[in-house]
Amino acid sequence: MRGRLSFLGIAVSVVCVAGVVIWALRQPAPEFPDEPGEWLAFAGAIALYALATVVRSERWHLLLREEGATPPRADSYALTVVGYTGNNVLPARAGDAVRVVMMAPRADTLRRTVVGTLVAERLLDVAVIVVLFVVVGYGVLGEVGVDDLELIGLISLAGLVLLGVAFVFLRSNERMLGLIAPMLSSTLAMRRAHGPVLLAMTAVVWLLETFVWMSVGAAAGLKMNLLEGMYLVALASIFSMIPSGPAYAGTQDTAAVVGIKAIGGSGSLAVSYLLILRFVLQIPITVLGLVLLASRYGGISKLRPVRMADGAQDPATPR
Repeated sequence: MRGRLSFLGIAVSVVCVAGVVIWALRQPAPEFPDEPGEWLAFAGAIALYALATVVRSERWHLLLREEGATPPRADSYALTVVGYTGNNVLPARAGDAVRVVMMAPRADTLRRTVVGTLVAERLLDVAVIVVLFVVVGYGVLGEVGVDDLELIGLISLAGLVLLGVAFVFLRSNERMLGLIAPMLSSTLAMRRAHGPVLLAMTAVVWLLETFVWMSVGAAAGLKMNLLEGMYLVALASIFSMIPSGPAYAGTQDTAAVVGIKAIGGSGSLAVSYLLILRFVLQIPITVLGLVLLASRYGGISKLRPVRMADGAQDPATPR
């Protein structure tokens, strides 16, 4: 399934990138930062993204600790960066598999438990993104009415019903329950006292992400308010759920172009914004991840266990 998803993602990326490139070639030449204030905004965007990564790393560390794992904090931070590097250079979010393979022995836990913490991360992110869309709908688009809220409620109810059916099925299938339980434990554990803390950390992450996109706008010469920044981040987050190649190639680019045009930016400004955004989100963290791989985790060859991580079963005891 992962192989098919990877192929589909690459195909989607190729089509989207081709469309963005053809569109960009028809726009006036982009402009890059040429004033002190714009360069300061550019540096601020990189710093804010680094801070958001720190909060993400601490959130993952807390999730692992709550599952009884004993990860060194340095590895929680470093492997978060390495995972982002993997996602930027490998298809189908294979960087997550790299995190699983490398963290499990260092945290003295099962790989399935580490997978469960990544599932909990995704669910926390989706919960905040949904709230972002509601806020954006009221504040920017003005299109979230009673009917829309009812639709959101129905979709949420349908999701809860499906979860209930899945729970009943798992309870009647002990073998499947034994396989899946470690992957659900981290999510179910958020009912405890640390759940609100994790949710608050997730909200901080996405607020910082919004500031990153706003700072990129300032570097490109585009002023935007907080709600417009939230709109861009929310739109890009939805587009990122579409299967794509490494670094959300094509899908994130399309979201940035559509979003900038929607808030009144010109074609040239959208191209400038996209190029600066790509640098801020991908280049520094990828370079740092490669350095960490070389200096702390044995080099690029350590990315090769990704396939094994997808299909291998956990050993009887953590390695």
